[in-house]
Amino acid sequence: MIKIIYNVNIIKFPLNYHNIQYISGKIRVVTSTLNLKGAIYMIKKLLVVNQTLPYDDLVLKFARSLKFLGAKEVIVANNITTLSDRLIDGYDPLVIEESLKEIEKEGFSTRMLELQDLPVEDINKLVQNDDTYDSLIMVGAKRSSLGKRIFDTEFAYELIQMPSKPILIVRIDEESEKFSTVPAELSPESHVLFPTDFSENAHQAFQYLEKMVEAGIRKVTLMHIQDISKISPYLDYRIIEFNQIDRDRLEELKKRLEEKGAAKVDIILEMGRPFREISRVVEENHVDLLILGRQGKGIIKDIFIGSNSNNLARRAHTSVLLVPEMKKK
Repeated sequence: MIKIIYNVNIIKFPLNYHNIQYISGKIRVVTSTLNLKGAIYMIKKLLVVNQTLPYDDLVLKFARSLKFLGAKEVIVANNITTLSDRLIDGYDPLVIEESLKEIEKEGFSTRMLELQDLPVEDINKLVQNDDTYDSLIMVGAKRSSLGKRIFDTEFAYELIQMPSKPILIVRIDEESEKFSTVPAELSPESHVLFPTDFSENAHQAFQYLEKMVEAGIRKVTLMHIQDISKISPYLDYRIIEFNQIDRDRLEELKKRLEEKGAAKVDIILEMGRPFREISRVVEENHVDLLILGRQGKGIIKDIFIGSNSNNLARRAHTSVLLVPEMKKK
């Protein structure tokens, strides 16, 4: 799906900082052939992971709100356990059945697949052969504290380690023994935050943002953090140069989104710790969805060292869409 052109003299489309890369002494221009055709791709299939937890029905309700993105089918991967295991406090299979009926009334087709203990490999296989923008995995998860990371039992955080397709972590909030999703649902009026480091993985994640804007999302904030741990103290003298280059990049992305139909696109360019600054913006600006690229690094490295996307997926106070790195064929 990705086209690489090495001879810049034959290029017949606009160039910008986002699709030019300088690698191994060569200028490479990366562009999606899908964008050149002007086709609009929507998320058609939602694979919802049912963990037999009290908030599973809320994840299904959240899935129903994605109809404006083009979703037409909801597949529930249902965890099969022993009868005693199914009697988890607060979990009611009848509520799930009612939620599916409500989804069908909205025009969705639905089906349920039974998986023993929800093997990650089996869930990935259900969508791995789908076209690029056709499917999305959805799973609910509560926020994880830093101290609980190694012992975390949230299935979502196991699933994101080796994703085959984008995964939408529906953030579950728990107050006064009641659950709710953050936000309650998505809509064209939702506020989407897209932090980028201008990598190829971020470029792929941006294409999902473009499709969402085409589908109706109107408010977007683009963000880049100059990572102080990589710049200071040895590159402090170049910060003005870096800021100018990266602001131009952000302005180009803003222009692309406005051409797709976004009504309000804000830009944030700051210096600091990416996880800390992104988390702050999420909470201060009432962000409804955080979109991140997710480069696979393996569960051990992410647990003991961590990554910005991994930390935000676990701890951001909003729902998070993780777009995995798509390998070039």
